[in-house]
Amino acid sequence: MDFKVTYKKLLDFNIYHHYFLDDGTDAFDSDPTLKTEQLEKYDLYDFLQVIPSQRTAKILNGQKIVHRLTNSGFSLFINAEETAPNSGIYEPMILLDQFETLDFLMYTSDALFENYSTVGANPSIPFYFSNRKPITHVGNFQFVDLETTTNVIEDFTISEDTYEKVSERLTCDERIGLFGVISLEMSGTDTVPIDGNARNILNTNGTLQDPAPVYKIQMLNRSTIWNYRNPVDGSLIHTSDPTLLPLVKNGIVGYSFDSEERPAADPSRIIYEKDGGGNIIKTFSEIYIN
Repeated sequence: MDFKVTYKKLLDFNIYHHYFLDDGTDAFDSDPTLKTEQLEKYDLYDFLQVIPSQRTAKILNGQKIVHRLTNSGFSLFINAEETAPNSGIYEPMILLDQFETLDFLMYTSDALFENYSTVGANPSIPFYFSNRKPITHVGNFQFVDLETTTNVIEDFTISEDTYEKVSERLTCDERIGLFGVISLEMSGTDTVPIDGNARNILNTNGTLQDPAPVYKIQMLNRSTIWNYRNPVDGSLIHTSDPTLLPLVKNGIVGYSFDSEERPAADPSRIIYEKDGGGNIIKTFSEIYIN
């Protein structure tokens, strides 16, 4: 009896950044049509590298899992077979253990990243996005988002002890300049009692989900005070203080003074005002106009 053998989607993972996706002051995800339009112009890999760890690359090869880049992240496809003819239910050709974990490593590649983002490019402890709560983590744990949930990236932090445990799966070179770790287990923690959403990759009987799960990370764009200066002597002409305005790559963030529409700020000129302890209290964008 012949069963159908093919490649089926195991999961999708999207990483969104409001700086690149918002249309001026309109959030890209505020409207489904706008989201589709903005994603057509989006390329995650303009500012971020996302690659499987060396350990994970070996697992992908051994399990016949194809890692395919998308404009907003990556997808995984696995060699699978139907559990019975014409059943429409698939399972991996090579058994995947429910506790198998795949790690994907994130590195920023744009020198201006932290100018337009609300987080730094090189955190002392990388952000951690997982569907499994680490055994070393104490207290509440923020599980990786699904396409239908959204939490700020600052919530995805772990302790140094937990990171040391996680990094046992990484090489020394992989830990250098690491921005974040995506760590996905086939079963994951049962998160349905927590927020009503399951985050497992495989069903409990080892079969593939249909449709495949979709995970995501969503990063906010920075908002700043806009200072308009004279290009000749650098003197301040006008400031939006205390109003903060968003930095965006696309669309228009309208701002006027003296009855004239003024140019928007870009991430190239950022100034920080700090208190005596070195803490940032204000962030300014410098804009030179005639």
